[in-house]
Amino acid sequence: MPTPPPADPSELRHDVRRDVGQDVDLASRRDARHPARARLLLVQALSVQPLAAVLEEAGYELLRAADPVAAVDGLAAGPALVLMDMALPELPELPDSPGLPGGGPVALLRRLAGAGVPVLTLSRPHASPLPDELRAAGAAECLVKPVRMSDLLARVESLLRPVPAASPAGPPPAPTTGMTVRERDGHCSWQTPQARALMAAYVAPPWSDHARLPPEVLAWLHREALRRRAGAPSSTLTIAPSARAPVGPAGPARRRLCFTLMPADASVVGEGHWLVGLCEVD
Repeated sequence: MPTPPPADPSELRHDVRRDVGQDVDLASRRDARHPARARLLLVQALSVQPLAAVLEEAGYELLRAADPVAAVDGLAAGPALVLMDMALPELPELPDSPGLPGGGPVALLRRLAGAGVPVLTLSRPHASPLPDELRAAGAAECLVKPVRMSDLLARVESLLRPVPAASPAGPPPAPTTGMTVRERDGHCSWQTPQARALMAAYVAPPWSDHARLPPEVLAWLHREALRRRAGAPSSTLTIAPSARAPVGPAGPARRRLCFTLMPADASVVGEGHWLVGLCEVD
């Protein structure tokens, strides 16, 4: 069978812009269900897959761009953070067009940072431009490869939440009950009667009927598990009662339900399981 000719770079740019547009539509539909998930723009060659897989597994909405045109187009989707690999493939000169950078990756970095979005760069050791030059061009954070994925996820979290807001209520609320959840699929393998009652009051069927976490809580569990393994500080998830959930013991004025991932011994809760604490908050 004859080998197909290599793709024309202009076709690659067209395909990437089309794919970014499709991702935006899909992401907007997912955001309606999971508004807490941050959207990231990854500027990197499409042939490089591990970083994208890790970010998606961590629960982020991900847009991908492989050249300056697609990167600038991706800004229209309103990403909370841009991750830019400075080792972008060589592409032909772009036609003059308002708003498009010309002059290499540093010019693209200035354009992305100028849009008011924090940019985290990835570069090779001793490669030009150096981290100081990248910061001068607008980079919020510069990492030099190879990078441990746990370190990268921690940096992403710190850029998404640069200054934790001081809470007048003090530390996160202490859980009043709990359940053991399987990370793979959100199955509740054990729960107290109080946890079962809270899940029934706040979560609509079929999830509460089958002792499983609903999709938005399962996405939080996957992300929080990765953050814990990376050594990042813990975060909680708070949900309002589902419109289809039955009215619980607190009546129509019931409060919100807060989830917290608790430290637990794997030999006690089981491999691949987590102890999740629950409590109601105002």
